[in-house]
Amino acid sequence: MKNIIYFGSAGTGKTTKAIEEAVKIVGNSGDFKELSTKYDNHNEFENLSKKDFDQKQEIYPLIEFITFHPNYSYQEFIEGIRANKNGSFDVVDGIFKKISERALNNQDYDYVLIIDEINRGDIASIFGEFFTLLEENRRVGEKGEINISLPYSTNQKLEVPKNLHIIATMNNVDKSISLIDIALRRRFEFVELKPDYTILGKIGKIDLSKLLEKLNKRIVLLKNEHYQLGHSYFLNLKNFTELQKVIITKIIPLLQEYFYEDWKSICAVLNQSYENGGGILELVEIDNNLFLPEFEDFVENSNRKVFKVNEGFSESAVVKIYN
Repeated sequence: MKNIIYFGSAGTGKTTKAIEEAVKIVGNSGDFKELSTKYDNHNEFENLSKKDFDQKQEIYPLIEFITFHPNYSYQEFIEGIRANKNGSFDVVDGIFKKISERALNNQDYDYVLIIDEINRGDIASIFGEFFTLLEENRRVGEKGEINISLPYSTNQKLEVPKNLHIIATMNNVDKSISLIDIALRRRFEFVELKPDYTILGKIGKIDLSKLLEKLNKRIVLLKNEHYQLGHSYFLNLKNFTELQKVIITKIIPLLQEYFYEDWKSICAVLNQSYENGGGILELVEIDNNLFLPEFEDFVENSNRKVFKVNEGFSESAVVKIYN
């Protein structure tokens, strides 16, 4: 039995690692065995899409994949009720109940529930009293085995077998790992995923490994290690145009979010001038006629500079980040 949480900063491949581990766990069964060898190469597995993953679900419902969010509920996860056409209510099984019963009825197979972004949900509320069933000594067949009555299926009890594994992911920035409930720590093994610089190559004269490493060193000093950029942002890029797109649409917006639009800090991370611009970011000229004369002193004293992305930035501007 495995209960694992992969945690780390954005883009470190947590979801990919969770799927990869799930495929390995159930890898002795049919098509999943083929899938686990097919994606043995790291870069190939990074391309494993959820669409491909879901197609395999139709053949072997050995793995379930869900994403927690603030509105995700106990009724969706364990059991709820839903109005039917006759004006009465039907009991609707949640995903945890479904896979637990499936695993209990097929104990020759391993089953995995992947919970992406587990920390974005209210864990205590979603699991409720069934959180206890995750403990190893509370599973079916153990000395401390227990079962718990279901809220709507009054004649049923839920129990969790040893062949059901829970693999989850969490982003460091969304919720500090130090704030995670002790109860969760007791029931899960925590595995940190860090940026992997060794798997990044070059695009033209740009060394992606050096680029990412230098960006992260500055981010750690200005924020902390939880805000580092992951290697996934720079994987499988074919040319400089694709790198430009990643920087413009992913890296810069992420830095804006991390630093709350503090352009001076963002310029520092990018190793470019805050006073003059002229790199990946360029200064936006302020129109002196925007404000009435009575506000001139206020505007001048604000010392606020406004930047925008120079969408035509060169390879040299990127190299300058780490050189």
